[in-house]
Amino acid sequence: MKKNILFSHDRVDKASHLREGNILNHKDFNINKIKLAIIYKNKFAINKINEKNYEAIWNSGKKAYNLIEKSESLIFLGKLKGFFYFSTDIDNINLNNDLYYDLRTLNPLLNHSDLTLLTTAQGINYWHKKNIYCGTCGFKTKSDDTGNSRICINQKCNTKIFPRLDPAVIMLITYKDSCLLGRQKVWPPGMHSTLAGFVEHGETVEQAVERETYEETGVRITNIQYKYSQAWPFPSSLMLGFHAEARDKSLNINYEELENASWYSKDFLKSSPENSEFKMPGKISIARKLIKDWLN
Repeated sequence: MKKNILFSHDRVDKASHLREGNILNHKDFNINKIKLAIIYKNKFAINKINEKNYEAIWNSGKKAYNLIEKSESLIFLGKLKGFFYFSTDIDNINLNNDLYYDLRTLNPLLNHSDLTLLTTAQGINYWHKKNIYCGTCGFKTKSDDTGNSRICINQKCNTKIFPRLDPAVIMLITYKDSCLLGRQKVWPPGMHSTLAGFVEHGETVEQAVERETYEETGVRITNIQYKYSQAWPFPSSLMLGFHAEARDKSLNINYEELENASWYSKDFLKSSPENSEFKMPGKISIARKLIKDWLN
């Protein structure tokens, strides 16, 4: 089984059997094994060890238990090494903002366990904030299943909803010893990346790869191969990585989608200047891994 890259850790047990009802009363729950992450203005409490190493601050003991008991935004994240991991959002009080960091900024410097757990917290917490009202009747909803679902408070409706992901394809298109990279105007100067787009209703992921490639660059492709995936909670995507081969190198760029797109040789990319003229995707991205794996 291929590993998901970054933002993932195989040993986290979702322990879904603990979600229903009040987890604090569950026979398998151990109050002395609580680990609680605080979310404040979409950021997490992080401890800086040194310039290259950071770690999540996990509250434990009585302090964590008291916060969990009072929390209206509690999310059970899973079990790891015998501990029960949770998160709670406390935007409604003022805290020292200097202790809180954006997950996207720090993720290369956090260990994989922290990344997996905080990624889960970020994605589900965002989903809660976007689903305060019932899409069926308009009444308010409330958190259920220890933060892993929401239910309408209107008893005549009682609609239950669950966290959703937005599947997106991201693909490296190659032709012989060159690959196709594009850039968008909003990206940092010089940044280039693989093509990508959301999967639409009624299509397979392979069809999405083919459609997005043609829509953005006019390139027809073949030999579409799935590679690996990456959780991307910014805000709620699941990136599905592919490699495909172009039938030829002709381009018809859609400038409403891209600022530019071009073919780059392996030799050029191996000696990439990584400056304001040209740089590859960030080290945390699945796009960079797709490129690096092809180069190697």
